[in-house]
Amino acid sequence: MRYYLFIFSITIFQFINAQSGNTFTVGLSSGIGKTKSTFFSGDKPLDNLSNIHTALNFSYGIKLPKNLSCDLNFSIENMSYFPYPNYLVRWNSGSQLSSELGAGLRYKIPIKNNALSIGLNGGARLTGLSNSSYQTSMEFSYSKTTYHFDQKVNPFVKLQLSYEFPLKNKDLLGIDLSYKQSFHPIYSMEHQYSGDFPFFFVGTYTYSGNSVHLGLHYTWTKNKKNAEIATFMMDSVNHKAAKKMMATKNRFQSWKAVLIQLHQGGFMNQSKIMNNPDKVFKNFSGPGSSIRLNASIGWKNNWSFQPGISLDSYWLWLHDQKYGGGYTGTKLFNLFTIDLGMKRRMLSFPNSNRYLCNLNGGISFSYLNGSGGAEGFSTSFDPNTSQVMLTYNYSYQYNNKIFPLAYIGVSKDLRLSNHLLFTIAYRHQFGLSKGMVIPFNYTVANQSPVFTQIRVNGNADCLSVGLTYRFNNKRLKTWCHAL
Repeated sequence: MRYYLFIFSITIFQFINAQSGNTFTVGLSSGIGKTKSTFFSGDKPLDNLSNIHTALNFSYGIKLPKNLSCDLNFSIENMSYFPYPNYLVRWNSGSQLSSELGAGLRYKIPIKNNALSIGLNGGARLTGLSNSSYQTSMEFSYSKTTYHFDQKVNPFVKLQLSYEFPLKNKDLLGIDLSYKQSFHPIYSMEHQYSGDFPFFFVGTYTYSGNSVHLGLHYTWTKNKKNAEIATFMMDSVNHKAAKKMMATKNRFQSWKAVLIQLHQGGFMNQSKIMNNPDKVFKNFSGPGSSIRLNASIGWKNNWSFQPGISLDSYWLWLHDQKYGGGYTGTKLFNLFTIDLGMKRRMLSFPNSNRYLCNLNGGISFSYLNGSGGAEGFSTSFDPNTSQVMLTYNYSYQYNNKIFPLAYIGVSKDLRLSNHLLFTIAYRHQFGLSKGMVIPFNYTVANQSPVFTQIRVNGNADCLSVGLTYRFNNKRLKTWCHAL
């Protein structure tokens, strides 16, 4: 314990007395790891399943002597796993969110203008999900797959190689290759299969968490910032005043500026069951995806016109809450959407060019031309009847269907360079018409079919991230004299 307290104290001291060589890094990575069979019986062999890791990584690098640095790391990771064995031909996946906290050492080897870094770090993984269960029925068979996730703190070590390229603004762009070794399994999986509904045991699998990852990262070095401060100090300005003047200069955005933004995000569309007398299904907001391209054309007084286009993926999600079938999701359609809106850049401190966020809103028109449909079922076991079978189906066909929508949103730009910005955006949209009404019917066991409708009118929430490029950000010639 004393050893850990000593290391922690040194880290805090270095953080407080940050040197000019300290860095901040943000990166994206994707990895893959395999399960391992621990027991098997029966005549249905199971293939090992892959687990896909996608992570958003943050790191603060503290400069040490002799090309060494100490990294403090934090990651948010989503792991996708595949609930059903391959022979069942079910391609849907489950997901589990976790966070990781760690620290390590990194050694940099200069290679001309570039650099190769070798890092070794360790940490702990914290998982929030305890277990999940998936079941499916076919004509003469029934199967159930159960995942048990370890909620304990799971320590790991990671070996990482990085190759970094300096950019014009003195920051670094890097490519990462890493291997992660966990000390405890992330989950264990049990699979049961039967041709006549009494269970017989098929096999168990575990996932150790050992995985290989490939990623990209961007590192802010402050080298250009320190050079700009030194330039201001040449005019007999002290360091504090020079730093303030430089920050005000870099935050400037001309009212004539034109911004082009490309966003990718999660799209939570909302569907509503119009008639559901026995509460078999529950209305549910289901995840899809959205990719959006828009422009901000400066007008005046920090107002901008904001036209845009997007491709939004709508999914239908149903929650069988009465009979325990879990969540059922199927893709409905992709909508092509045109936005006509306005954006207001909210300056909280105009004299220093500080701004809080962007507020935006407007109207949209979504276009649909196509058809689709699906059917599904779930099986649960009732203590009285032993088994309950629930089936449903729907179909639709719409030609030249237009969805009118209204939307409001908020976004924040983080400057990567004078022209390149990293943008985080949230958007809420709501339908202005009844949208599309999909005939839907379901049957429980041997009861009479229930005929109802599902309405999808465009109500949705979207959280996205992306890059923004800023054109025509020329500064007024009198600006420097005004300082």
